[in-house]
Amino acid sequence: MTEKITIGDYTVTVLVDGYSHLPPSAYPGADFSRLPGLLREDGTYRIRIGAHLVQGPAGTFLVDAGAGELNMPFPAELAEANGLSNPPQHMASAGNLPAALAAAGVTPQDITGLFITHLHLDHIGWLMKDGAPYFPHATAYYGAEDWALLVDAAAEDDPARMLMHQANEAGILRAYEPGDHELLPGLSVLHVPGHTPGHVVIALESGGQKMWFTGDLIELPSQLTDRRIHFMTDVDRELAADARDRLFAQAKKEQIVIAAAHLTNPSFRRITDNDTWTDATTDVVTA
Repeated sequence: MTEKITIGDYTVTVLVDGYSHLPPSAYPGADFSRLPGLLREDGTYRIRIGAHLVQGPAGTFLVDAGAGELNMPFPAELAEANGLSNPPQHMASAGNLPAALAAAGVTPQDITGLFITHLHLDHIGWLMKDGAPYFPHATAYYGAEDWALLVDAAAEDDPARMLMHQANEAGILRAYEPGDHELLPGLSVLHVPGHTPGHVVIALESGGQKMWFTGDLIELPSQLTDRRIHFMTDVDRELAADARDRLFAQAKKEQIVIAAAHLTNPSFRRITDNDTWTDATTDVVTA
């Protein structure tokens, strides 16, 4: 079932490109024995890979761009380290974004903007396809602070590095201006480093309603109240935790809808006065 929500004059739709299956060690500080129902039978936590489609007065655009065509085998050493006797075949599989777009009645040619939260592969994968921009009419915006670490410092055969160099040569990239500012009417960017140096939150406001696309600022629901839980690729854990504390306090006060890149069931959430999650489409309390 396609998940979507209305924010004022905008419709926001979840596009599923694929899934990652992550072992407990991907979340330092998390005690999964106290988080029932999150781990699957194979001992992994499944998260969505994908993008958010935003349609409204300012146009048709995406927040993040999936992982592209990807089949990443589950590393044997990671399975052993986590005591997984029957790990999934793939740690990450993707490639469904074109079908998800088509199901939403949108073509790649319809997309005029790509607002990337950070430069990890699972957020930029469909910027290019077979050496050409997959979204031929779209400008892709990214946090310039990510380039040194995630592109220049990456191995020459790193897929994200190669993809970003192709995108740069194709002329489709534009860095966000420094600081927080408006991108389009009702759409703003907030620089929130921690997960990566250039990580951003994309803020949408229309008709008195607000939504934040938080990228990988939060990856496990319990991070709402437990700042000791981190993610394995956070470059600055304390900075990321401080950002969560600050932004979630504001989100609770203003009842801002949270659309995180990888949270599901539900995908759109609000924070209650009791610091629990509710489904933003139904206001039913959830985990």
